Amino acid sequence: MEFGPLGSEVYKRTYSRTKADGTGEVWSETVERVVRGNAELAGVLGVTSDDAGLVERIADMRIIPAGRHLWASGSESGLGLFNCHRAGWGSELAEHFLFVFDQLMLGGGVGANYSENYLEDLPPVTSKVRVGFYDSRTDRPVLLRRFHVEDSREGWVAALEHLLLASCGAAGGTVGITFDTSAVRPAGAPIRGFGGIASGPGPLVDMLSSVAAALGAAVSAGGKLTPLVAMGIDHAIAACVVSGNVRRSARMSILHWRSPDIFDFINCKADPELHWSTNISVEVDDDFWSAVHDGDADAVAVLSAVSAGMLDNGEPGFFNSSLAAEGEAGDVRCTNPCGEITLEDWEQCCLGHVNLAHPAHADPEELLESFRMMARFLVRATLAPSSHVGQEIVKNRNRRIGVGFFGFQEWLASKGLKYSDAINSTDVFYALGWWKSAVKLAADAEAARLGINCPVKYTTVAPTGSIAKLPGTTEGMHPVYAKFFMRRVRYADSSPDLARLRAAGHPVEPCIYSPRTEVVSFYVADAAVERFGELIESVDEIPLDVLLVTQALVQNRYADNAVSFTANVAPGQYGTDELYALLQAMGPFLKGSTIFPDLSRPQSPMERLSRAEFETATFHEVGQSLDDACATGACPIR
Repeated sequence: MEFGPLGSEVYKRTYSRTKADGTGEVWSETVERVVRGNAELAGVLGVTSDDAGLVERIADMRIIPAGRHLWASGSESGLGLFNCHRAGWGSELAEHFLFVFDQLMLGGGVGANYSENYLEDLPPVTSKVRVGFYDSRTDRPVLLRRFHVEDSREGWVAALEHLLLASCGAAGGTVGITFDTSAVRPAGAPIRGFGGIASGPGPLVDMLSSVAAALGAAVSAGGKLTPLVAMGIDHAIAACVVSGNVRRSARMSILHWRSPDIFDFINCKADPELHWSTNISVEVDDDFWSAVHDGDADAVAVLSAVSAGMLDNGEPGFFNSSLAAEGEAGDVRCTNPCGEITLEDWEQCCLGHVNLAHPAHADPEELLESFRMMARFLVRATLAPSSHVGQEIVKNRNRRIGVGFFGFQEWLASKGLKYSDAINSTDVFYALGWWKSAVKLAADAEAARLGINCPVKYTTVAPTGSIAKLPGTTEGMHPVYAKFFMRRVRYADSSPDLARLRAAGHPVEPCIYSPRTEVVSFYVADAAVERFGELIESVDEIPLDVLLVTQALVQNRYADNAVSFTANVAPGQYGTDELYALLQAMGPFLKGSTIFPDLSRPQSPMERLSRAEFETATFHEVGQSLDDACATGACPIR
């Protein structure tokens, strides 16, 4: 199967590693590296005959492991095969924040629950820290206590640790530290191992300054971290990673609906320049929905505020921790950044996907075999090392995987079904169950062969943004966004592709959210519409209740983890009272929900176009219509 219309661009930008001779990988080389790396985790040196089918199915994009595997499997870094992580809290202030920094720099997404019961055991912040910075290449010596920053991921994490430990010293008062960044390689230098281009010390300087300011404010307020202050520190860390231009930080921030700070939390992203590195979700539970039903003033006020926020700017979403806890032994009051995987403290998730739209999958048995192969691949991938001792413990216990799919709408159309027909189709009902059973049986058999625990959960539906772009299909279980649209893709401002894209006629502008980043606009006609015509409904043609019931169908029949699904609505299409009533009716049956209004913020990933607007564009093409981000643009690019 060939790359889709944007697939080659996305592959080169996101997954092609630079080889020893300075050239980039081609797709076949990436596939060989990925499968070899996966086999070696199970103690198999090189690709065996049993893996020939795996190579074939990834090469022609019948199955595609998550971007973490495409980027890191078989590479020299040895880390980074897990998509996302939950940052726990523990009893030390530094542990949570260092974990967030480390995992974001490894390219994974990080979720955290900031509810007060998780923060209450943290030690108080007792000392303000006055930070200075020194670089022997540009500055004169300074007299403050000096910390030498090593030029490595570990060195940057150690610098943050030094700051956090100083803030919890028993002395109180103000501590002065000068961070010596002389050893940090300059901007533009290549990064070995994980790959990418160095940002220079600037992002680290900005982050340490921001964290010191936040900690100082906490001292002035009595020393205890509040949910919003803790979120602000994590955002400063994420912004530092974004500025490095190697990967885009992805976070999920969750707060329980009973928190005293819940309304500040709900409104914390009303200004699009604040907390842009995270998706936010209100944690609800069975008690919440019962309270809403009974007219409890606090619950009604929360649901009203969330309904208004969703219609205004798509924030926050809901996370139903009672439903998420079904089938779990531990505390799973948190999800990954896109919400399709619930996680225990320090746990990580391991994802891969089946391309339902592939022509070979018209044969139901071929499709089942693809689900089985993806399951076996992911079980082996859980043998990859973790960078945190807590992760290794929970990983070995749970072996959580998430076999998902994309191209759902094209699969429906190939059966003669519109998207809105799925909820009434017995064929869809039974197919979802067969796919789930195939995954579970194959995963359990592979776990038994390897002598490890069977996964605690097996299936999910992720957004699959960049992954679905490779073959050019619809993403996850989403319907197409629009038949004609503008797609905005973010590139590092140092990317050599920018000059070529400008010359081809694409509009290019600075990103208003991420420093050192440019936004390139592509004018696109949706490929699914070109292929299936009137069988393809765009999301604005499907009622919101049908979208949510379809999500519930896929969740209940297929995804034992959860489903990441964004229901787009047009501005003014629904009122707050109408959305309130719909969420009250459907919320108790969904593990998570996100409603996102079109064009709720500048430089949105997608913008609908009329046919005339599309045809008059300087440069237009056929593609697919969801971005490689979650609703708020905070998902990882690989």
